[in-house]
Amino acid sequence: MKHFFLILFFIVLGLTNADAASETKKTAAAVAEKEKNKADFLAAENLLYRQKTKEALPELIRLCDADYLRACSLLGFGYYAGRYGIKQDTQQGIEWYKKCAKKEKNYFCHKELGRIYYRTGNYAEALNYYQKAALGNDTEAQYWLGKLYMEGKGVHMNYETALRWMRKAAHARKNPSKAARCTLVAMSYFGIGMRRNINDTKYWLKLCDNALVRALMAFYGHGTSKNKAKAKEILIQADLKEMLSDWNDLNGKSRPSVGKKILRDQAIPEDCLKNELPIAAGRRNPKIATYAVKIFDPDYFRSFDVHDGYIEKSGIGDQTLEACGITFYTTLENKRLFNKALKNKDVIKISRYTNACLGAEMTGICDLNLTWQEEKRKTDQ
Repeated sequence: MKHFFLILFFIVLGLTNADAASETKKTAAAVAEKEKNKADFLAAENLLYRQKTKEALPELIRLCDADYLRACSLLGFGYYAGRYGIKQDTQQGIEWYKKCAKKEKNYFCHKELGRIYYRTGNYAEALNYYQKAALGNDTEAQYWLGKLYMEGKGVHMNYETALRWMRKAAHARKNPSKAARCTLVAMSYFGIGMRRNINDTKYWLKLCDNALVRALMAFYGHGTSKNKAKAKEILIQADLKEMLSDWNDLNGKSRPSVGKKILRDQAIPEDCLKNELPIAAGRRNPKIATYAVKIFDPDYFRSFDVHDGYIEKSGIGDQTLEACGITFYTTLENKRLFNKALKNKDVIKISRYTNACLGAEMTGICDLNLTWQEEKRKTDQ
């Protein structure tokens, strides 16, 4: 019996060693294949950069089909951007990125798909891909997901959810999002999705400077000593022309803005595409215009954008406010802010965007609660 178990032991040991040897061979073969694919990719990449597409494309396609995802990503970029001698084809680029996204784990292709869909106005798909990457702890995707919730694009506008994603992206230990930190400066100062918290604002300002917020804090004395001269100096140094043009309004010396043109300080919107410029400055529906609403209160300044046409896909909802003979569509929070300003008899100025993607130029169309209007009405009587 002892001999039997001893023989059985050696048989099992031999089988185990054979399996181990087999696994070692498979592992070695996989490593060798990976190294070969890497070398083939670098060679094909070099050919593509030299615009030798006839030689490069078949090899990149083969590698992508073999699940070498860097090849899929490069094909996606080449076709979407029309680079390296490849004819521009947005849909083809999307398909290659989708092949990459199906199997990747680092979410780069997910983010690229989110970016493409955002720029082409397909916010539902942008939300889908950014959400997948955000749940995978990609901080850049978390920022963009928060942005979609803040703007109400592809989803109903929700500042609380936007705030949660912005905080997650900004507080990440690895690769925290600078864009999220900058957004939190404004969210904490203006009280967007949270109660106003000057201490939070000061904290985020250390991580991302915001000249406008610093100027407003100095102007109103929010969390610092009131110093209007310093506020103006900050605006001049940062070359914030729009806010400098609003200086009289901030000081309670408002003048009519109807017909006057102003260039906005803020950056060009991300969803503006060059080939869309002739059609309503990047908007898919030329009949829908965007307006800037500015509120000048003795204790605070606020501004927000509204539309004069309902955009179902944006998820904004059906909150409306009536002003200047126009029905505007906006959020519940902005509607409350507007009604509060009307009740306080704050000066409110509304301007219409023109050439938004070329520099966000605005033309004043209406001023509310201005003393000059009351005086004008008395003169007319």
